[in-house]
Amino acid sequence: MNSLMDGLDSDALNDSFWNAQPSPDPVKAKKTYNFQTPTKPSSKLITRNSSSLKRAVSAPSPSKVFSAGDVDLGSFLEGAENWDLDDMDPFSPKKKSPKKAAPRAVIADTSYTSIICTRCVVESVSESDYNGKWYKKLLVKLDPGEERRQVLLYDDWFQTDARIGDTINVLGTFSVLSPSSSSVALTISITSQSNFIILHPDFLLTATALSNAPQCRRKPLLSALIRSSSDITPALVWGNMLHEVMEMCLREQRWEEAWVGERIDGVIERGLSELVKLNITVENAKQEVIKRASGLKAFAERYLSDKPKPEAILTNTRASASQGASLLAIPRLLDVEEDIWSPTYGLKGKLDATVYTVVSDPSPVQAIFKSPPIVTEGPKPFEIKTGRAVASMEHRAQTMLYTLLASERYGTEVTSGLLYYTQSEEVVRVPAARNELRGLMVARNEMVSYMMSRYRTVGTGEDEMQDVEGEQEPFLPPTIDDERACNRCYVLDACMLYRRTTEAPMQMTSPIYNTYDLKTSHITSAHSEFFKKWEALISMEEQDLVRFKKELWTMGAAEREKKGRCFAGMVLDETFTGLQHNALPAGGNNEAIGASSKIHKFTYRFARAYGWGKEDNSLLHGHMAQGDPITVSVEPHLLALTRGFVLELTPSEVIVGVDHSLSLDVIKARIGSDTQRVIFRLDKDELFGGMGRIRDNLAHLFYAEGDARRRKLVVDLKPPSFSPIAEMPPAVVKYTKDLNVSQQAAVAKVLAAEDYALILGMPGTGKTTVIAALIKALVEQGKTVLLSSYTHSAVDTILLKLDDADFGILRLGNVDKIHSDIHKYTLARRRIATTVEQLEHQLISPPVVATTCLSVRNNNARKGGLDVSLFRRLSDAHPEAVADLAYQYRMNEDIMLLSNKLIYSDRLRCGSAKIAHQTLALPNNTFFDRLHTTKSSCSDGCWIEKLVSPNCKAIFVDTDLVPGIESRVGDLVQNEVEASLIYQLTESLLQCGVKEAQIGLISLYRQQVKLLSHLFLERKGIEILTADRSQGRDKDCIIISLVKSNDAGQIGDLVKDWRRMNVSFTRARSKLVIFGSRKTLQNAPILSEFFHLMDSKKWIFQLPAEAHKRHVGVFESCSTPSKRAVNQLSDIAKENMILESTQERPQKKLKKKTIENTGLIRGRPILKDLIHDTM
Repeated sequence: MNSLMDGLDSDALNDSFWNAQPSPDPVKAKKTYNFQTPTKPSSKLITRNSSSLKRAVSAPSPSKVFSAGDVDLGSFLEGAENWDLDDMDPFSPKKKSPKKAAPRAVIADTSYTSIICTRCVVESVSESDYNGKWYKKLLVKLDPGEERRQVLLYDDWFQTDARIGDTINVLGTFSVLSPSSSSVALTISITSQSNFIILHPDFLLTATALSNAPQCRRKPLLSALIRSSSDITPALVWGNMLHEVMEMCLREQRWEEAWVGERIDGVIERGLSELVKLNITVENAKQEVIKRASGLKAFAERYLSDKPKPEAILTNTRASASQGASLLAIPRLLDVEEDIWSPTYGLKGKLDATVYTVVSDPSPVQAIFKSPPIVTEGPKPFEIKTGRAVASMEHRAQTMLYTLLASERYGTEVTSGLLYYTQSEEVVRVPAARNELRGLMVARNEMVSYMMSRYRTVGTGEDEMQDVEGEQEPFLPPTIDDERACNRCYVLDACMLYRRTTEAPMQMTSPIYNTYDLKTSHITSAHSEFFKKWEALISMEEQDLVRFKKELWTMGAAEREKKGRCFAGMVLDETFTGLQHNALPAGGNNEAIGASSKIHKFTYRFARAYGWGKEDNSLLHGHMAQGDPITVSVEPHLLALTRGFVLELTPSEVIVGVDHSLSLDVIKARIGSDTQRVIFRLDKDELFGGMGRIRDNLAHLFYAEGDARRRKLVVDLKPPSFSPIAEMPPAVVKYTKDLNVSQQAAVAKVLAAEDYALILGMPGTGKTTVIAALIKALVEQGKTVLLSSYTHSAVDTILLKLDDADFGILRLGNVDKIHSDIHKYTLARRRIATTVEQLEHQLISPPVVATTCLSVRNNNARKGGLDVSLFRRLSDAHPEAVADLAYQYRMNEDIMLLSNKLIYSDRLRCGSAKIAHQTLALPNNTFFDRLHTTKSSCSDGCWIEKLVSPNCKAIFVDTDLVPGIESRVGDLVQNEVEASLIYQLTESLLQCGVKEAQIGLISLYRQQVKLLSHLFLERKGIEILTADRSQGRDKDCIIISLVKSNDAGQIGDLVKDWRRMNVSFTRARSKLVIFGSRKTLQNAPILSEFFHLMDSKKWIFQLPAEAHKRHVGVFESCSTPSKRAVNQLSDIAKENMILESTQERPQKKLKKKTIENTGLIRGRPILKDLIHDTM
């Protein structure tokens, strides 16, 4: 209690929540101690640039602030109409008969006006003093808007590190500036007693992180940077399990001992993976959780009712003993595990539960007058704590912050939150007090200021890119150097690592120097530079993962849909009954499906609201596709109401799996709407994922007890060791006998490696075959194997070659993204483990484990060195560790020639003459008779017959004369003419007897993939892929759509990426057809060599004018959905072909200032790939 009341007698408070003066009781008047503005600027914790600060000439006086101690007569007289004044007459000799109990004064927490939030951008910052007290003046511009206003920061707000260009939220009401200037008419004073400023509100700091910094601001920021999978303790596991049990009990209103026991069994069964990590048996876990859950039934009997019971005491640590006891009733549960984002306060949090409460408080004059209790009703955050500590500072801070989030979500004032301690069976009320909240917001602003320094350091664009090895602004608060606290801190290793590598050396006089030396003495200057450089590059990569996050609250749904990152104007289809998923085997492991199983709890179907937007506004237009993470909001009332994934997507409907129920009745009640329909927006969620785990892997290389062996190999580049092998072991020969000489040599090198070996395999050289043989050989020798790649398709392609293996395989990952033939290797297709031993057997017994890893998306990170793969780093340092594969068994010699000349300097060789001369055979040529029923349609030669011919093995199809001009859907590029041409060519191949499985369609642009997918809706066997997803997907015939065709010669950065182009080319075995505009593409120097080679081989074919219209009628009978699609494409393409002359094409469709040229991603092709081609 002493710590909770700390600061009551202080008359000079600092800026900390944990030392802040508690807010006065709202009823009983108390003497107040106002914050005293410092007489001079306090020294900053870190050095900040001061070049933007200007000294003010005049000093306006701060606005008048009313004391919180002023008597509130309204509160004092609350319920006066029920007072019995006669009964209080001390001189009356005769007392009247007792009256019936007066009715309670019920006050519902519904009269709520949300705080006025003004979003601004800082234009200037100056400091001055008024009567010896310093204040900071900000000149701001409304965002959006042009109006200028003035913001004055007093008291502890003076320390706010606001800089020119920063975004802020001002919470409070502006007043007229007197005297007003010509440019500024309104002003606001932010003081210790009124109003708030939120710095960088688009950084949503978690309430948990903010509440966990009572002693150290550095700890929560490090926890956010490095997310370790090893930070798990028994207490944490028991707490999480009890949380889940409690939430199920609240939801179902079931508290019987047997029922709770069944829920505990289920929670433990689902948490077996955690028990495996801790090496704890199911029996021990059950005992621990049952012990902690023993008070749940008593809690329900005491608190769960419509009206407060006499024994339902609500603890209030701020109430005096003379005030009497408050009582609590919880009539119903509103939600559990509710994610709430608040860009108003710059906060987010996951509330354990939100409950509707009835609270009975004693009247403030009950000790003097006989008066009924004051009863309030409304929602409150309900936090479940399984430890012994009661109302700790961290718990109180977290609950206070949750009251702010709950107020915004439920549209009603939430004056306090609840803390329930399961071990003491006590419920504590935490008032949302102004002083404490002010201290928390000051701490939040300080923390996000450091976070922003991080992004300023690594830069946000090519022009702002700084040397990641140069001088950097501190992005972490300083260490507190408290020996006891630091040695007990769970982020000690990371803290000391950052202190050693990114900050000034620690002085020997520091109280924690011995700890610092113990943790970091092994780190050399080379290690520091390595960690510093790669950690900064990871941060660049991290920026792109959250690049568009703030658009969810700063951009309207219709506007964001134009950019392809939102579905606006959506309504819930209440007739939808759910998806029929593939049935699991008896006892199938539903929980093993992966992380998505925790998110996909409810399935809903959305459709476009009637009358919303254009009728032809297809949902296929945009960046959102099946499998993408999404958030569902009700604009503008409820932000991120629920989150999940796109399960199915058609032009008119989208089916999603989400983590929270969507009840229209509940939503209408929350937003106060009596309309017949609720309009939703579905946004692509840029917040799924992060780089914390990657940073953790990097950090472990440098921890004192980390991975020293790999540090020597990867960082210090110690030469790898190989053991001599006289000959291949007999048990291995059976797996290598069908391999060629270079493949056998590669297998031998791997088997001899004691550290690592590298296999350099060019396209078609049999990498997959060698890897499959290697896995079999290693398992034969008793080894275990981890198989990993950047894409799911690459992993699954190798596993398909192991289908006949006689050993166990475990495939990890989201089942929705795993090849259907590989599902049998996932945990989802195995019986549910009921013991730790059974799960250990499922996880550990398979000698082969397969999964995916991450790839680089940020272009600046690539330029900084993140594109230097581990393979390249090791192979450059130790070429003796590399085995080359030169003979390819995929492409014929014409297709191979492209890669050989453009990429591999003639190092590729065909593995056999048969491979070199293979062609795509046509089993049936009679289709051409039907194709040419009208001779005039192809009087100058048939382009389809030319391309279908087996003699045509590699060809570029020039669309300039057609013409085939690109178009845009928002920021996305597509080409309807190319799509129509590809459709006709593909259907011709199919009509000539080529099987669907032999054909693959590839485009670098995701929107074009969507367009082609819609055309071939009924052709399930044809794979339509982006370049990245095509890896490992070899086909007899590959048709590529390059899309780009415009008069401005803009080819885009994706086409310049020869690695992707090479992957696309080398997927073809017998036929490669590339559609594109030569006039547009040849402007790039990188493509000039390609066209020179194609010209020299006479492999360029120029289509005649309107080639896409010559055979449209023939294909109407091929496929009904496709027929309609082709006709639609023909109509759409008319807009791009107003003039036949290629010299006078309409420019209005091309919009020179596209997303490719905006400041946001200028010069960042990989970021554009994140938009156009993300998985």
